[in-house]
Amino acid sequence: MPWLNLTVETDPDHSDALAEFFQQFSAQAVSFSAASDEPLFDEPGGRPRTHWQRTRVSALFPADIDLDILLVCLRDRIGADHIYSREIQAVADQNWVSAYRQQQQALIFADRLCICPSWCEPPPGKFATVILDPGLAFGTGTHPTTGLCLDWLAQQELAGRSVIDFGCGSGILALAAARLGAAAVTAVDIDPQALEACRCNAEQNGLAAHIDIVHADRMNTPTADILLANVLFNPLLQLADEFAQRVRPGGRLVLSGLLPDQAQACLAAYDRCFNMQAPVFRDEWALLQGTRRDN
Repeated sequence: MPWLNLTVETDPDHSDALAEFFQQFSAQAVSFSAASDEPLFDEPGGRPRTHWQRTRVSALFPADIDLDILLVCLRDRIGADHIYSREIQAVADQNWVSAYRQQQQALIFADRLCICPSWCEPPPGKFATVILDPGLAFGTGTHPTTGLCLDWLAQQELAGRSVIDFGCGSGILALAAARLGAAAVTAVDIDPQALEACRCNAEQNGLAAHIDIVHADRMNTPTADILLANVLFNPLLQLADEFAQRVRPGGRLVLSGLLPDQAQACLAAYDRCFNMQAPVFRDEWALLQGTRRDN
């Protein structure tokens, strides 16, 4: 049957109330998206930010809903001053899962590594292929921070090397390293859900025996040849000394999850123990890399 999609732009203090209101009117789905362009992160030690300064709240309703009553109740519940704009669109019925899958495709990195959803055929060619579906943990290769790390990995000779994927999420970097020939791979996270997702993805790819999956609090891994950390700015600053202890002299460090204006502060934090290189930028994100000093 046809549907109506109602999108209302509001402020962060009223976004949750608006979503709850839509659910009370039997919305089939509710989602949030940015109407302003500031980055949105939860930084450790800071007050959690759950919505943008201008947030779009979208809800999908059956086409026979009484929109006049809904909009009157909406103004009464939220207040006209907190409704910046609204838009109503008719949506044709379709197979939503099929439509989503048609938008996904295999991703190629450095003409050597392929990240491919399970419902797609990997492209022809001699690629190291990792099968990975979107799930509960971060990391499918589509985000620029992950893409930067995968491009870097795909350009390295990993045979005989040991690799740590710190903040592994879905395990995409650990899986890629193992598929590219790393001798020992450790996937580390503080989130049990991420560790379980990583474990399932490793099993799906036949790589469970090649990847040690551990909680960060129980990590007992020898120094590695390569450590990758695709996390956030504050954790990266806090982990500088620990990473220096976990990378062997002459080993490589790769950091991502940084905005361009955070790159210099992060370089300064790591310069004491690593010879850091100039940042690499992509789509408003930065990757840092360095080599562990002998001291």
